[in-house]
Amino acid sequence: MREVALGLIKKGDKYLVEKFYDEVGKVYFYKLIGGGIEERETPEEALRREFLEELKSETDILSALKPVEDDFTYKGTKRRIKAHVFEAKFRDEENYDFVQKFIYSPEGKFLSVAMWKTPDEILAEKLDFYPRPLLKKIRGTRKRTGWKKSG
Repeated sequence: MREVALGLIKKGDKYLVEKFYDEVGKVYFYKLIGGGIEERETPEEALRREFLEELKSETDILSALKPVEDDFTYKGTKRRIKAHVFEAKFRDEENYDFVQKFIYSPEGKFLSVAMWKTPDEILAEKLDFYPRPLLKKIRGTRKRTGWKKSG
């Protein structure tokens, strides 16, 4: 099982997501910003590192949600992921001020596009969202408040 750290950042009624294209599966999909947890790294450290690498932005973690597991297929490889999800915010308010941002690997290869989307906008596009169980939770927050926090 691969462990990942993902950030749940909100702007109004929209959430910060990445739109990826899987060249092998020939499909687009969404996920929260974040990535794999490296050896000897805590989930919180991984999240901060990923935001610095991908968006050149520092984040503050507000709270940890209950980890979510899901099956995920990318570039022909199917794996089970355990997502450590954190409600977070940008340290600098200016980091909220964009429509889209291109995300590149440290080597300069294009990876994805970061953007703000409501859960309904994601559902209307009929694209997958990973981890899938999290989209239902996000969508339900408009009708009720309170997340299952970890710990």
